[in-house]
Amino acid sequence: MSSLQAIGLQSVKSVPRVSLYMGLVGVLFILGVLRVPAADGGVENGGEAAVEKANITNYGQISVVGGEQRTRGGIASLANELRVKLNKLCGEPDREMKLPLIIKLHGAEGDKELPRSIVSRITNLQGQYQLLLHIHLARGVDQEMLRYHLMELLLYERGLGEGQLVEDGDRLVVKPWLILGMLEAISIRDGDSNRQIYQADIDFLNILPLEMVFETSEHQWRSMMGREPIAFRAIAGAIVNSLLRQKGGEASMAAYLADFTTFKGEYENLLRKHFPGMNQSNNSLSKWVNLELLELAMARVTEVYSMLETESRLEGLLKLRYRDPDGSAAIVGIDHFDQVTQLDQAARLEAVAAALAELERLSYRCFPTYRPILNEYGTILGDIAKGEDEGMVNRLAQLKDIRDKMNAAAIRARDYLDWYYITQSSEVSGNFDNYRALIEALENTDNESSGKDSVSDYLDEIQRIYGGNRQ
Repeated sequence: MSSLQAIGLQSVKSVPRVSLYMGLVGVLFILGVLRVPAADGGVENGGEAAVEKANITNYGQISVVGGEQRTRGGIASLANELRVKLNKLCGEPDREMKLPLIIKLHGAEGDKELPRSIVSRITNLQGQYQLLLHIHLARGVDQEMLRYHLMELLLYERGLGEGQLVEDGDRLVVKPWLILGMLEAISIRDGDSNRQIYQADIDFLNILPLEMVFETSEHQWRSMMGREPIAFRAIAGAIVNSLLRQKGGEASMAAYLADFTTFKGEYENLLRKHFPGMNQSNNSLSKWVNLELLELAMARVTEVYSMLETESRLEGLLKLRYRDPDGSAAIVGIDHFDQVTQLDQAARLEAVAAALAELERLSYRCFPTYRPILNEYGTILGDIAKGEDEGMVNRLAQLKDIRDKMNAAAIRARDYLDWYYITQSSEVSGNFDNYRALIEALENTDNESSGKDSVSDYLDEIQRIYGGNRQ
């Protein structure tokens, strides 16, 4: 069996005559349906509206065969949505598919499960490539794997749809990094990406080096465990996003996708061909990816800290850093400002620089009522840098008093909410039904000890406050 057949790219020469005839009849039928014009004249982005005919849903060059209409329509819509978004990533919003994508649904929920419920194939009938996706419905439709294989075939369509030649024996492979990278880049632009992954303070490149990400096969990706799948997706998204952000990145990506399927050689050579900025240094791509991961880790301004979180971060940043007379690094709280005001101007500026920078970053996301406090601390740090300390003790004491009161109020509010959700659970969501059933069962069971101890006294007091005297 040739390597083309190993990945599903089958030669027509190996197909028996009867099977070939029946296959051609079926394909011609499908292709004929694909050319049926939409009743409403089409939809935006140049695609045709979905058309229903004989258990087939068509959406432009996308055809879904078998299954129920609702399932077919949902899959066709998702495939077309990914096609449109991929076109936008590549700066070609009006590009039409050159090859048909046929999605075949098999079985139904409750059938015997197969080892793999979604399998992609590429066939070649008399020089015409076709993209096939087989989905078995025994376990329903795995949305994540569906998106993965749809993107895979859409990338193959770009690599084969412009008449690229594939010699017999050549192996066609789209690596998982490119598939997942495209999906993640789309999610980032749509605002659907889970940015908490990037904000988790995890060194993804320490878990999976960049070279390993490029070389990972689909089987290896599926076998990843622990934090590796998350790291792989984050790095892949950063790779694609960083390439798209380069000068002319969209056009370069479109040209790269037209070449990569039939390219013979190292992946890095093809990237350098289409993204000239990589030629500036040996590790240009590594730098781009690192910067992209750092930028993705930055929270949006609209993500505001709670009052307690703001207080905690403020307490941690009010530090002055300087070198003592022996040249050793020293860190003191802002209350010990007198140790800094005696230094020369350059040393004072250095001592407050880090705190000022952190204070500015915190001001973007702090709880709104903390902004005046942060402004005052900024003024105080500026005075320390100037060596001015008149009235500094009182100013710091007043700010600390205000913060203590705000912190106490926040704790009371949190505790009240905790108490409310516990005691009023049946009125809120019903999530505590099992807990309440247990309480009722205990109340109906006469298992109390006749003895009295400190624990019993404490429970009696709680019962008196929240529910009346114990019997």
